[in-house]
Amino acid sequence: MNNHSYYPNYYAVEDVFVTQEKVECKVNTKLLKMGFLDAGSESEDLQAGRTVTLPLWYIKELKINNPYFSVCVPDIYKNVHKAVCEAESTHIELGKLHTYFYEYGRYLTPYDRNHIVGKIVFETMRHRVRHLLDISKNTIEHGKPEHRLDNIESKLYEEGVKTNSLYTNWLQMKFNNLTVSMMVQEHSMKRKRQHMSDFDDDSFEQDHKRQTL
Repeated sequence: MNNHSYYPNYYAVEDVFVTQEKVECKVNTKLLKMGFLDAGSESEDLQAGRTVTLPLWYIKELKINNPYFSVCVPDIYKNVHKAVCEAESTHIELGKLHTYFYEYGRYLTPYDRNHIVGKIVFETMRHRVRHLLDISKNTIEHGKPEHRLDNIESKLYEEGVKTNSLYTNWLQMKFNNLTVSMMVQEHSMKRKRQHMSDFDDDSFEQDHKRQTL
C-alpha cells in the first residue's frame, strides 16, 4: 500500500480519533478523591465495583495489570463475535459499528483480561478479507459498500481496486511504459558507485607509479 500506516505516528489524525474513544472500566479498588469520575456518585471517593467511562488515551497509559481499573469489552465486539461464530461476518456493517473497528480493538487487546477482543479482531479480518478481495475486483457489480467497511478495510478496498485496474490495463496492453523497479535501480546505482570507486583507485595507483618513475 502506498498509504503508510499511521501507527505509531502520534500526531496522525486517525490515531487521535481512535484514542479519543471512551471505554467502560470497572473500578477494582476504592480511589480517594476520585468520585468526580462517576457522574452518578454522591461520594467524593470512587467506590470499588462502580463502572466509569474513561478515554482510551488515558487507559493506554496505565499498566496492563494495573490494580485500579478493569477494561470492559465493548458490546460491538461481542456482537461481531456472535456473527463470526455464525459465519455471517461479511454482512456486518463495521463502518456503522465503529469507524476504526480494528485499531480500536488493537488498543484494547492488551487490557482485555479474558483475551476475547484480539481473537475477535483476528477472526473478523480472516473471514472478511476474501470478501474484500472479491468486491474490489467487481466494482461495477457491487460498488463500494460504504457502511460495511471500517477505515482499514476501506483503504484496502481502494488499493485493491487500484491494483486490479493497473493489472487489467497491463493485460490489455494499454500502457507500454515499462519502468524499472526501485530495488533494481538501487542495485544499479550501488554497482555504479562501486565501479567509480574502483576506477578512482586504479587511476591513483597509476599516477603514483608515474611520479615514482
